[in-house]
Amino acid sequence: MAEQMTLDESHFKRMEKELLDQVMNVSKAMIETFKFRLIYGTKVTSEQNTKTLKALQEFRSKNWNKNVRKNEAYKQYLNTY
Repeated sequence: MAEQMTLDESHFKRMEKELLDQVMNVSKAMIETFKFRLIYGTKVTSEQNTKTLKALQEFRSKNWNKNVRKNEAYKQYLNTY
């Protein structure tokens, strides 16, 4: 038999706020990513971009800690350099 969950208004509002906060954070991150790519694309030549991508891949393969969760790894990655 399926269980039914009841929500009171305060619980619903809290869940709604958390969900909207997550949506806003993802939206802001996507906009910043597009903004970066637009600016980066106008300032860097294709040769520089290729070199940067290759160096980034090498850097990640040498320094990325696969034993920690994704968010923790990003923090370590950013704090290291």
